[in-house]
Amino acid sequence: MSYSSLSKAQLSFEYLHTNSTTHEFLFGAIAELIDNARDAHATELDIFTAQNAELRGGYMLCLRDNGCGMDPQETKDIITFGRSAKRSDESSAIGMYGNGLKSGSMRIGNDLILFTKKEDTMSALFLSRTFHEAESLDEVIVPLPCFRADTRQPLYDLAEDPTAAERHQTEMAVIYKYSPFKTEKEFFAQFDKLNSGSSGTLLMIYNLKLLDNGQPELDVTTDPTDVLLASPDFDDETDLGVYSDHE
Repeated sequence: MSYSSLSKAQLSFEYLHTNSTTHEFLFGAIAELIDNARDAHATELDIFTAQNAELRGGYMLCLRDNGCGMDPQETKDIITFGRSAKRSDESSAIGMYGNGLKSGSMRIGNDLILFTKKEDTMSALFLSRTFHEAESLDEVIVPLPCFRADTRQPLYDLAEDPTAAERHQTEMAVIYKYSPFKTEKEFFAQFDKLNSGSSGTLLMIYNLKLLDNGQPELDVTTDPTDVLLASPDFDDETDLGVYSDHE
């Protein structure tokens, strides 16, 4: 399938991994994502997991806020490095979610899908290493379908862009194939998880990074009310034993 008409991030595929290594400490990556919600003026932030045994690690890590959300143009700016509304009020650049979203998410897992709502628009953004590896893609292709919030119909102008309908179909086909959401019903159900207000964002990270023992780096089962660092086991011949969560 040709993806030439889809949005492309201004970076190489290899840089997705390189950029994620800026976070040696896993909770530093999570802190970046929490800061995004704060910068979006959210008054509520839910961090939770969605179990899915078919995904590496067995669950998705989800962050949902009731912040200002993003319109289609602001969502598109996520995949452009160096553009963020955080710089100054005079800046023409837009998009609350800058490099922190990409570096933080890619440190936690290989794939992310973001659902955001602002006023009368809804947008989804899909950034997936799994997709790129399966399709042997060198460029970073980022499906970004947008919709009218009231009708949930695709948001594009065929008079302005005659290829928009075909591009939208290709974007949705990629999402249905490589994301956990295989049908239109499952896809739009994620927008329904946003608060009933006019704005908000839901970020879902999956195919998580694993420890050498095959377990996710994040322990979400020991304490149902908290997210802990998993404790990797070391060789019995060493004096290190097992790292505690505190350490």
